[in-house]
Amino acid sequence: MWLYPPGAERQLVSLMRWRESTKDRNVLRVLLWLDGFPIATSAVRESVSASLTTLTETLERELEAEVARRDLDPASERETALNSIASTLAARRGPNALPRLVRVTASERTHAVELMLRLFAFGETLDTTEEEAATVEKVLGVSPGRRQRVDGGGPWLVGPAQDLFAAAQFISLPRMAETLVDATDAELESARQLVAMLFRFLPLVARMIGAVFGNDNYAGMEGVGHLDDHPEFVVLLVPMVVGMIRAGWQENLDTIATALEPFPALTAEIGRVLDMSSNEVERNLGGQPAAVQRRARLLIEAAVDGKLDQAPRRQP
Repeated sequence: MWLYPPGAERQLVSLMRWRESTKDRNVLRVLLWLDGFPIATSAVRESVSASLTTLTETLERELEAEVARRDLDPASERETALNSIASTLAARRGPNALPRLVRVTASERTHAVELMLRLFAFGETLDTTEEEAATVEKVLGVSPGRRQRVDGGGPWLVGPAQDLFAAAQFISLPRMAETLVDATDAELESARQLVAMLFRFLPLVARMIGAVFGNDNYAGMEGVGHLDDHPEFVVLLVPMVVGMIRAGWQENLDTIATALEPFPALTAEIGRVLDMSSNEVERNLGGQPAAVQRRARLLIEAAVDGKLDQAPRRQP
């Protein structure tokens, strides 16, 4: 006779839902941990570390292959190979390409991609300018976040653009791998709830903002709105959040988490509204201000169209 602990059936259901999106065992282990199931923290650390190692090795193989294809000197012409790879990535189109949300020239796009590869993928230390950082913001599509306002609040993207490059000190691939080596169980547990909130609900917020303003990239958040389409991103998000906490960003992360707290209830409320008849919805909206009615109808329309659907994640 085989006996399973209470909750095992819910863990199995969650696993099968996530397997619709990925078959990677390391990613699945981290996702179940974020869902609150009893996955050992040591196992999560090993899974994240293994995923980072695989990603690093893949990048290095791509670089070596480019060096070989172009018959370059690995010691002195690495930068040329990186520029070639960046040019290919910058020109790529389709679902796996960088989004083209803000207009930039082809040369600016290539240079920005090369900078991101060197800083965040390979952990290089570079002398960069504010202008280059601003171009990277445009290539990432977040630059509208410097001017657009939501509900009267100021733009969310403030401060020097070069702050993004400074963050490479603790969120580049090499730095994240180092973080995992000595990350304590307490640090990982502290990061768990923050990562879960960011991964589950920040994309939903971005899609809601896009629906209300009729512009998916209204506040430069369209890229974030698709974050949960890529469950493998959680293996980067875990060491990223640990690194941010160590860098003194705990207050900023807590502010974001607090802002996201109402959205589970809001998501459930929208689900209940979809079960109502149109007459019942109109009766409930009848006494609300015109602006509230307009926003509610836009969100309902987006939900009907499936724009507010979430990836298969359920808390136990």
